[in-house]
Amino acid sequence: MRFRREEGAGEGIINLESLLDVMFILLIFFMATTTFKEEEYFRPVNLPAVHKKHTALSNQAKVIVVNVRGEDRNKEDALYVVSGKQINLLQLRKMVADKIASDKNHKVLIRGDKLALHGNVAMAVAACHDGGVDTVNIGYSDKATE
Repeated sequence: MRFRREEGAGEGIINLESLLDVMFILLIFFMATTTFKEEEYFRPVNLPAVHKKHTALSNQAKVIVVNVRGEDRNKEDALYVVSGKQINLLQLRKMVADKIASDKNHKVLIRGDKLALHGNVAMAVAACHDGGVDTVNIGYSDKATE
């Protein structure tokens, strides 16, 4: 039995060479632009044991606490209080400089009253910097108030 071919039967052939070229170019493009996620897996690690050193209280840093009063104070009272003494900015600078000169381990903590102005606290920080302290800590309460 012999089959006859129709005249338009050979025209439906797809050229695979150009299709493969486009596929390889797309594959290379996607491989070049893809970022791979590095996953971290839990692996048990035996950590070394260390002994906690006990240091004497004389080796620990001493703290100079500066209290900045609020605007509700009496006008005769000084704005700054250190160790129960009412002082001004010049006395604060001299006190900090004397303590830093005797022991470099002194640290400064400035505590501002709730009604203290930010400028007064900033002036106390500047006076401590002028006295030779590199880092001044500012104390605050982390409890929310309404």
